[in-house]
Amino acid sequence: MKALITSLALLFALPSLDAHAQAEMRRPPSPPPGQPMPQPHHPHHPNYPPQHTGSQVVVDRQELNERLDRLEQLLKDAEQRMNRQERNKFRKAKETLNAVQDLVDRAPLLATVFPPPPPPMPPPQPMVRPISDSELRRIHSSISLQTFAEDKMRVLVSAAQHHYFLVSQVSQLLGNFQFTQDKLAVVRELEPYILDPQNGHMLYSHFSFSSDKKRLDGILSKD
Repeated sequence: MKALITSLALLFALPSLDAHAQAEMRRPPSPPPGQPMPQPHHPHHPNYPPQHTGSQVVVDRQELNERLDRLEQLLKDAEQRMNRQERNKFRKAKETLNAVQDLVDRAPLLATVFPPPPPPMPPPQPMVRPISDSELRRIHSSISLQTFAEDKMRVLVSAAQHHYFLVSQVSQLLGNFQFTQDKLAVVRELEPYILDPQNGHMLYSHFSFSSDKKRLDGILSKD
């Protein structure tokens, strides 16, 4: 009897509950703290339900269907104890329940209405800057303290691994070397760290012969 009373109460409340339920189903879900309210897809989207002109909520389809099935069973049990007039009223309530069931069945999947956000943009590449004048003077001073070209080159190679150079700065370092082969070796070591190889002609003054200048151009163009 208690189940019957509950069913009857649901029966006569369903018309108003249906309107309230549909309004509730259109209420937008509250976003997590610190996140903006999601916006529904454009109505022209093929998966956007055309009859939904308001906001929507997210419910579990299986759980809602199970509850609707239990409600329908309660209504069927109550219908068996009703007279003809009560059954006519009851039929309208069942039609409303079927409309709610149909609305649930036709609801689109969340992923089709609110697709996942695009992946975050990659972090910007670090800005590459040429070696500072003070650091260049420090390297220049360290090289000048060495007597042999091999030792000077060792200091230069160690420094080049942590800095980038402009051609004008390379020109200053070449002044520490006397022989052409050593100068070409310096350019070869620094070439991966030179930011403006198109200005390689500025190094021509360190070479006397055209053949050496061609070799210089080959190093800077990676030929």
